[in-house]
Amino acid sequence: MSKETSALVVLRPGEARSLIGQAVASLETVQEKTRSGHMVIVGGSTTRHIIHHLLKEDPGRDTFAVGQIKNALLGETPQSTRGPGPYLFDQGQTSRGWPAPLLEKFGPGDIYIKGANAIDPEGNAAILLGSPVGGSIGVALAILHARGGSLIIPVTLEKLIPSVPRTHGLLGQRANGRVMGNPVGLIPIMAGSATIITELDAMRILANCDATLVAAGGVDDCAGASIIQFQGNVENVEKMWDIILEVQNKNLPDA
Repeated sequence: MSKETSALVVLRPGEARSLIGQAVASLETVQEKTRSGHMVIVGGSTTRHIIHHLLKEDPGRDTFAVGQIKNALLGETPQSTRGPGPYLFDQGQTSRGWPAPLLEKFGPGDIYIKGANAIDPEGNAAILLGSPVGGSIGVALAILHARGGSLIIPVTLEKLIPSVPRTHGLLGQRANGRVMGNPVGLIPIMAGSATIITELDAMRILANCDATLVAAGGVDDCAGASIIQFQGNVENVEKMWDIILEVQNKNLPDA
């Protein structure tokens, strides 16, 4: 019988995003969609790392994302500096652009990957909407539900809030008299309707370790950090420890 052990680590936000990206990219269902079927990976600070691990390229933080919270403002990256859009995987062919035409081809098991702005302890997620017509997720959700597609949401634990349902009615393009930055709406993704992957799930996927968030926060470069205890057999814990050290030493710039 394998001996059990445990470890305690501090994951800064960029490291957490990288770990999640590595885990999502390692999923057999995701790997399969690079060869056959259909998949969309929408730009974001976490999905950037999925592309890095899946295709060995870096689409850039500010050139891949559209919505961005920065300088205490809700905003968007400048259109003049954005890349060509989401990554589109169509029967083994990879391109970039607006996903709506590819979504028309979606069927059961095809995959749409997009980050979120909030998750709660019940497994609900939420996505902020800068577009008055709901953006790409507004287009995608109806098709995914109608055709049996799969939604994967990679999201870090720094985005944990008490309750997604409690946000209902609080946001909208004209809901608040004053806004720091651009007005936003919010679309909830209810528990069970998507596969949510956090740092804790990433540790299970990558090394079969049982992980628990035990504390959060810090100062300077550890603002927004997650303090995580994980456990398993010695081999798996050592594997996870080495993966984390590699992430800390070899992460993307501006991760």
